[in-house]
Amino acid sequence: MAHAAQKQARSPWVRLGIAVLAIAVPAAAQRDPLFKTEILPVLEKNCVKCHGPEQKMAKLDLSSFTGMMEGSSAGPVIAPGKPERSLMWKLIENDTMPQGGKLTTAEKQLIKSYIQYGRFPAANAETEAAIKAKEAARITAENRNWWSFRKPVKSAVPAVANRDQVRTPIDAFVLAQLEQKGWKMQAEADRPTLIRRAYFDLTGLPPTPAEVKAYVEDKSPNAWEKVIDRLLASPHYGEQWGRHWLDVAGYSDSRGDAGDSDREVSWKYRDYVIHALNQNKPINQFILEQMAGDQLVNYKHLTLPTPDQIEPLTATGFMRTTADITDNQTIYEVDKYFDAQQKAMETSLTGLLGITIQCARCHDHKFDPILQRDYYKLMAAYQPVWDPENWLPADLNHGPWPSRMVLDMDASSRASWIKDVTSNDAKAIRRMDDLLEATYQRYRAELKGGRDISDPARRAQIRKDIEADPDLEVDRNAPKDFITDQEMDKRFPEIAAWKDEIQAKRYSRRSASKVPPNYIEASWDVSKTPSPTYILARGNYLAPGAQVQPGLPVVLDNPEKPLEFPDPSKHPEWNGTNRRLILAKWMTSSENPLVPRVFVNRVWGWHFGEGIVRTVDDFGTTGAKPTHPELLDYLTVSFEEHNWDLKWLTKEIMMSQVYRQASAEVPQYLAADPADKLLWRKAPIRLEAETIRDSMLKLSGLLNERMFGKQEPIKRGPDGQWIEDSQGAGATRRSLYLAQTRTRSVAFLKVFDCPDMTSDNQSERFRASLPTQSLAMMNNPLVMRTSKAFAQQMLEKSRNNYDGAVQLAFDEAYNRPPTPKEQEIAKKTIASESDPKEGLRLFVQAMFGANNFLYSY
Repeated sequence: MAHAAQKQARSPWVRLGIAVLAIAVPAAAQRDPLFKTEILPVLEKNCVKCHGPEQKMAKLDLSSFTGMMEGSSAGPVIAPGKPERSLMWKLIENDTMPQGGKLTTAEKQLIKSYIQYGRFPAANAETEAAIKAKEAARITAENRNWWSFRKPVKSAVPAVANRDQVRTPIDAFVLAQLEQKGWKMQAEADRPTLIRRAYFDLTGLPPTPAEVKAYVEDKSPNAWEKVIDRLLASPHYGEQWGRHWLDVAGYSDSRGDAGDSDREVSWKYRDYVIHALNQNKPINQFILEQMAGDQLVNYKHLTLPTPDQIEPLTATGFMRTTADITDNQTIYEVDKYFDAQQKAMETSLTGLLGITIQCARCHDHKFDPILQRDYYKLMAAYQPVWDPENWLPADLNHGPWPSRMVLDMDASSRASWIKDVTSNDAKAIRRMDDLLEATYQRYRAELKGGRDISDPARRAQIRKDIEADPDLEVDRNAPKDFITDQEMDKRFPEIAAWKDEIQAKRYSRRSASKVPPNYIEASWDVSKTPSPTYILARGNYLAPGAQVQPGLPVVLDNPEKPLEFPDPSKHPEWNGTNRRLILAKWMTSSENPLVPRVFVNRVWGWHFGEGIVRTVDDFGTTGAKPTHPELLDYLTVSFEEHNWDLKWLTKEIMMSQVYRQASAEVPQYLAADPADKLLWRKAPIRLEAETIRDSMLKLSGLLNERMFGKQEPIKRGPDGQWIEDSQGAGATRRSLYLAQTRTRSVAFLKVFDCPDMTSDNQSERFRASLPTQSLAMMNNPLVMRTSKAFAQQMLEKSRNNYDGAVQLAFDEAYNRPPTPKEQEIAKKTIASESDPKEGLRLFVQAMFGANNFLYSY
């Protein structure tokens, strides 16, 4: 009876998930066949012996797509979309071919489906000369002369009148513009404010009173320089600045599918970034490794990586951060291939080049001199990794091996791990994900059609209908208009419960697995002979046009000596095509005007809240022009001269008077330049979400400073919001180490504008000031917990002297003593509560919510 009851209690999702695994669906019946992986093997097995490079009977070569489309001595053998008019199909259908045998029924159906539905590029009537002529007409000398497409030039440092304010060349460039208006910079900020600014900028944590006191009392001429050097050497520097770069990369610990499944080892790329910045790896090398680490070390597909290959392969996780929901299901997948391919290229190149390359996917860019052909020339460099004709899926929860993972295991462990991740329970979880996504889509369709689904019984029937559908196919690219998944989570409680159930099963499976997930989510060339890259009409993968070879956008290439991509077949020593390596070397060479300029501008923005070019991802014609173009170019060239040294650049900026000046307002300046574009003061900056949370944890003594390793799990709180999972000590680690998922953001971080990467990346943070932030500072469990611990610490240090505790709280939290008015408010707050400890806690909580705590001045 107990066993029967247990069977009855089992989730219907799990029962159905397991049952469906037994259903086999022919692949060809579910999607359009691909030439390289499905059609070519049939031709090689049955036809190429007579119709190949060696024999080529009737002048027909079926050993390649190009040969097949060239036809035979009788003319074309394929009529795309029309099997009945295709000579090849007619001969196969009546068993005339192949001679001496015949294809199986399944093989015939495959060939027929391919001719009827496959991807056939449109014939290109234009000659190369005609294409070049069109490009020359479209890309003019004026286009090439756009400010960001010109190589940066190191201008002479301008002479200024207020020479006493010039500490570095940066100051002279800024003063030169200020003095045109008769202005000057502010005086240097007081030392407590200055050191606090430096700590938040470089480590994301506040200084201790002892550290502030030491700097205030240090009368040596290089006191400030010593503070900067010490902070640049801190391991926390890599954590703070690694977070900046992870925003550019679009780092996430989840895949972005219906269940937002976890990426178990994504943290390895995050740790690579932290290590690289702490080691002060030259940024050009940092970029090379992320763009082409596999090709730097000549990694070979499906081999065990050597110790020296691990780090460069991990670095290529830079191109794996975007949503990739592809798997080995038998249902139609090709649209997902192109989505993943395009997201990987667009996000990585926008982050590095600072141009809106994605706007040329469907047509020539409407504003910038970037052609649609340019987009696909760049795509050809990525195609050997994300090859639609030779696809490796990203998701391990369904289908057979291989997948887009580099297994860092011996042969025995490798076999055990593959068996584990392709087991039935793994597939059952995948099935549950499909049912969840289908439910979202059905609910959305019902609501969009104006139908009422508020009745739980009505929704239960919808779910039963979905579960009973033997031919269920889930289009994961269906539009999510009218109502978002997140809104449905809140409206229909069963959805949240299902998501929790899926997540729990995923964690349970992971815990039960005896084989650790010792692999790397890397990017590498799947073969040296990728399928051709075609220009897609209107961006539609079903409408391929002219074939293109890898190359640069015309406006950025050298017309006298275009960048060359050698034929990999002529380099037997290469294990890949080396296309991305060639591209990355150009990007970090003196020939590229964008990459160093874009990076320097980002660094400036991370210090000042906004870049010299305010549109940090758009250096094109619709973006903002630089407020100080000569300064940007001066810093860019100097950065390159200093071997792309980020710590040098950071120190150069922080040593300037521009950085060190006070943030006080000058009414005359503020009225004329409210956005501080001329840098007449160091404008206050609201701290990032992570810095606010981490600072509260540090002050309260709860911060776990352990670095690196797996992301810490999060859970849904009683009110439905996502919070840290307090099962272990990891819940109080720095925010960088909490799970960063696309649909399950920690509520406190989300309200302070921590990005969730649903838009692939977010290289510039919003810094909103909203009522919801005040509500979070009043009610969030983290704030309650940290304010209580902080108040208790202050009482213990002051030996239960409440006046002394208030003094200490200001010294720790604000690095200054309280004003008489603040002391008076503290006394009244403490006296207003029956328990003075609670009064002190409430006052400390108010301190956390004040601008003195939330802003860097």
